[in-house]
Amino acid sequence: MGREVSIFADYHQKENSLTNYCGLLMKLIYQESPGKFEELLAALVSSEAGVKVGPNFTQQTKKANSIPDLSIVQKSFSIFFETKTTDWFYDEQIERHLEGFNSKTDHKVLFLLSNFEEDDLEKRFQDSIHKAKHKGIHVQPITFEDLVGSMEVVCDTDYLLGLLDEFKVYLDRNGHLPKWKYLLDVVSCSGTMHEIDNEVYMCPDTGGPYSHRRAKYFGPYAEKEVNRIFEIKAVVAIDKCLSNGEVRWKNSSIDGKELIEEAKQKIRLWENRVEENKSSPLQVFLLGNGVTTKFEKETSGGMMQSKKYFWDIAIDCNSSQDLASKLDGKNWGEFS
Repeated sequence: MGREVSIFADYHQKENSLTNYCGLLMKLIYQESPGKFEELLAALVSSEAGVKVGPNFTQQTKKANSIPDLSIVQKSFSIFFETKTTDWFYDEQIERHLEGFNSKTDHKVLFLLSNFEEDDLEKRFQDSIHKAKHKGIHVQPITFEDLVGSMEVVCDTDYLLGLLDEFKVYLDRNGHLPKWKYLLDVVSCSGTMHEIDNEVYMCPDTGGPYSHRRAKYFGPYAEKEVNRIFEIKAVVAIDKCLSNGEVRWKNSSIDGKELIEEAKQKIRLWENRVEENKSSPLQVFLLGNGVTTKFEKETSGGMMQSKKYFWDIAIDCNSSQDLASKLDGKNWGEFS
């Protein structure tokens, strides 16, 4: 038997606790204002789902045998959430949720909630979305960031804003918000600045010291400073001899095939990279929107490792221009 969402939930599994807190905040928004809750749903789900919360008041509406002076009618709706702390959804579970809806319900929505790192979620879940549509059910994948963003729109009282701030702290503390959007990857590029000038960074695709976390921003390091900030369009792995390619991750809406071809073209710019690729796969960072800055390493010596991550350094930035301006004239110690 299910439990009511509660402030005093005693779940031991993190996934259940997370679901409880999401549900609790939505419940409190509804208690504050059903209209605000309806706005929240409208922001989260596409308009075709057409979910309306609360009764509809109409006057002189013709019925089968009468025309009442006032009609107060409310359509039924069911909204299910499947929440994951990791991006691990499978078709069989989604199918079971679809079967769990009451066929007589007017509006049915299944939210798939997780910290998705990819952009095109509609494509990712297109089979489930298509099957659900034939059953009159709307399947909507959303991120915790989507949920928080929509809540920010409707939470307009001190009470709700305070709760939302606490909720965001909880999500961030437990790694449910996308850290990569605020991450600067600084990489030693003293011997490859000519490649950086062509908006690309390349390294062997052999793991270990050459593995990189997903990041939005890239900073080439040479002569004790980062002199530019780039936005990373994508990281593409190219197999030996310019054969197969794979988009490891992308921060843009550019088609994967186009990104793979761009990565190959970058390799072809330099004969030494073509030769290197004959014996080793390459990892290609496609860069863009480079902006000049002066972000200095103030301590003696060079970088101890080939890369350094600056976490949350861009938490108040929306672009490479914003981050470059923030870091210009600053030193590493101020952000370490």
